[in-house]
Amino acid sequence: MLSKKNTIISLVINCIIVIATIGVVISYFFGNDGQYKIPPSFRFNLYTTDSNILCMLTAAIMGFFEIRYLINGREIPKLAVILKFVGVTALSLTFTVVIFFLGPTMGFMDMVFGGTSVYMHFAGPILGFVTFCFTENIHIISKKALIPAMIPAAAYGTAYVTMVVFIGEKNGGWIDFYGFNTGGFWYISCVVIILATLGLGALLRLLHNKMSKNNSK
Repeated sequence: MLSKKNTIISLVINCIIVIATIGVVISYFFGNDGQYKIPPSFRFNLYTTDSNILCMLTAAIMGFFEIRYLINGREIPKLAVILKFVGVTALSLTFTVVIFFLGPTMGFMDMVFGGTSVYMHFAGPILGFVTFCFTENIHIISKKALIPAMIPAAAYGTAYVTMVVFIGEKNGGWIDFYGFNTGGFWYISCVVIILATLGLGALLRLLHNKMSKNNSK
C-alpha cells in the first residue's frame, strides 16, 4: 500500500506537471515562439510538445486516483501506473535526445536552458522520473508494459519519416528539424530511437519495481 506521505508528494508533483505543461503550451499562443521562431501550430509537430502533453495527461489521471485514495482509501488502479509509465518513458526519450544529440549539435543554452525549454526538455522529464520511480510505487510493472511504452515513439517516428522522407518539405511535408535524416540515414535513426526507448523503458521499470518491492516490505 502506498504511504500517505508518498501519495501527497506524488500528487503535488503531478499537479506541478499538469499546471506547468498547460502554462507552457498556452504561452505558445501568446508570443512564445522561442529561439527558433516556431509558430504555435507547428509546436504540436514536435515530439517535445507531444511527449510533455502525454505525460501531463497521465499525471492528471494519476493525480485523480491519488486524491481518491487520500479521501476514501480506494486503491490506485494498476492501469493508472502503467499509463504513467508510458508517459514518463516518452518524456524520458525527449530528455535523452536533447542531452545526447540536440544539445551537442544545436547548443545546450537554447535547447535546455532557453526560455520554456528548461521545463519541457529538463525539469518536466525529471519530475516525471522522480514521481514514477520513487513515489508511485504501488504496483509491479511487467515486461509486457514495455510494448505500450514504445507506442508513442513508434507512432511519432512513423509520422516524422512520412512527413520528412516520403513526402518531403517541397511537397508540403516537414523540414528535417531534428536532423534524423542527415545523410539519408533516417533508418539508422529509427533503430537508435526504438532501442533507446526500449532501454529507457526497461530502466524505468527496473527502478520502479525495485522501489515497489522495498515499499511492500
